[in-house]
Amino acid sequence: MNTPHQENAISSILSHSRKVKKIGAGKWMASCVMPDHNDKNPSMGVTLKPDGVILARCFGCGASGSDICHAIGINPVDLFPPTANPRYTKQQRSSFSAWQLLHALEGDLIFLVVAANQMKKDGRFDQSDVDCFVKICERINESLQYLEGSRHG
Repeated sequence: MNTPHQENAISSILSHSRKVKKIGAGKWMASCVMPDHNDKNPSMGVTLKPDGVILARCFGCGASGSDICHAIGINPVDLFPPTANPRYTKQQRSSFSAWQLLHALEGDLIFLVVAANQMKKDGRFDQSDVDCFVKICERINESLQYLEGSRHG
């Protein structure tokens, strides 16, 4: 069950968006809210994680959750659940697992599905879609290189 905090933050983001579509439990795609991004096809992902953190990112223009919050006038802190201990303790990490990298690429894969459906619908992509595909391929290649390096390092 979502808390009022989560409902308010998600509602704020989605109410500023167009073409909002729920794509799963706690997951939406919508047109980007960034003023300089003329988003014709939904490319902004919003995800409510099980720990209450809200992830927002535009896979078209690359806007982060913080960028999106500033564009619609909410505090990026609103993307995180309230806590009695607001201090962050940095965790030691040796490397990212393959699962973590795949999870990080999940939004890119969702974008590809949305774009494929758009291609099926009208038979074309615009240049911003092609540019985004190139960025997705670069991120996938960087992830593969990272995994190869962590196996040999």
